[in-house]
Formats: sequence, structure tokens, C-alpha cells
Amino acid sequence: MIALALALSACGTRKPVPAPSADQLAAMAAALAEQEQRLTALAADTSDASPIVTRVVFNRGIYKPGIERLRVVRRQNTFNNVAAQVALNVALIALTRGGAVQSFSKDDLGGEEIPGLASDPVAVNPAMQDLADGLGRVATRFYARRAIEAVAVAKSDGSTPEEIAGVSQIPKDFGTALTPAGWQLVYENLASDDDLYRLKFGAQLGRIFTGPIGCGYASEPLAWTAWQADGWQRLREERAKAVTQCTAALAAQIAANW
Repeated sequence: MIALALALSACGTRKPVPAPSADQLAAMAAALAEQEQRLTALAADTSDASPIVTRVVFNRGIYKPGIERLRVVRRQNTFNNVAAQVALNVALIALTRGGAVQSFSKDDLGGEEIPGLASDPVAVNPAMQDLADGLGRVATRFYARRAIEAVAVAKSDGSTPEEIAGVSQIPKDFGTALTPAGWQLVYENLASDDDLYRLKFGAQLGRIFTGPIGCGYASEPLAWTAWQADGWQRLREERAKAVTQCTAALAAQIAANW
């Protein structure tokens, strides 16, 4: 009881926090004006090299190591998977007098490494940096516009200078990871020997929005030799297209569903 009385007495005699001095208020006003100019510049910069304040990070998610680099899914991968499924089904029949063959898509297969691209940056999963940076620019512009609106409201609702300065800040972390949904050259036709492959790429954001947030890209099918020609030039072109289209698709979904 004595301790409680002393604590209450201390609370009752605590001196109020002094109001900022004129010099402090002037410094805060100057800092806010500088931040507002920065926010305006960030919100208006739509270039491919605009500053990134809010970062979107890559996370492998449920995928095993290997998704970080381009792989090729060949017909033989499907044949091997079917053989494994048949063997499993036979074992289930022997054990339980019944079986259940699991269906699968060729896009779900892990595929194989491509030795010719072992050290080539073009094989790096675009979601790891290119797409993450593009979405970081989108997020930066989004938060800059939101901060501009918050500052305008705070200036008119009696908020303190410290509170106004607080709402003018942009978060450095987007708050959800960018996860892959495929990065492969996948054979086109199982029942032929045309040697055609299609580049496939996909990614999604983990934040719970009011609608699906994901993107997918598939190139036109090309012969394996065409992919390899001129130092994998077509792959470089298609990879750039995948990044551009996925960035635009995810940006539109964020704007519509956030």
C-alpha cells in the first residue's frame, strides 16, 4: 500500500513534457517540408529506375532449392513420373486391394538443370530481384501517395508536429514476400518429337488481399535450338517480357484489391 501510494504520488507530481521551442518547431517544419517534397517526387516517378524505399523480398516458399534458377522439363521427366506413379499404384493394390493414381501436370515437375546456363545471370529466377525491384517501386509510389494524403489530414485535425512527421514516413518493408510459381522451359507436346519448349514463369504475393494476387507468363513454343541460338538471346528477350508483364499485372491487382 505504501509503495502504491508513493507511485501515485510520483505520478501526481510528474512535470509535464515541455512544449517544443520555437527553434525546434522551425526545425520540424523544415524537415516536414523536405519530406513532403520527397514524397511528391517519389509518387510521381514512374521510371524503371525510380528510387526504391519499400522493399519487396523474395521467398522460396514451398519450393525446394533449385527454383532459384531456370530448369528444363523434358518428355522423359513425365515418362519417369508416370512410371513412378504406376509402381506406387501397383504397390497400393498389393497392400490394400485398391489403388489411387495421382494426376499431375508437367508444369509441376521439377525438371533438370541446364548446364549451359550454370553461371549465366539470365537463368536466375526473375522473382528474386528483377520482379521484386519492380514491385518495390510500385509499393514505394503507393505508400508515398498514401503518406501525402495522411499528412494533409493530420495538418487539419489538430495532430502534433511529431504525429504529422510520423505519418509522413514510408515503410521500408512491404510486409509480405514474393514467392515463385514456376520458372522453367517446358516441353510442348508429349506425343511427338518436335523438340518444342515454352518458357513459363509465375509469381505471387503472400499478403491477403480481397482478390487473387498472382501473375503468370508463357512464351510461344520454340525449338530447343532456337532457344540456344545467339547465346540464348531469345531467352533473354522472353525473360524481360515476363518481368514487364508480371510487374504490370501484379501492380494492377494491388491497386484494385488493396
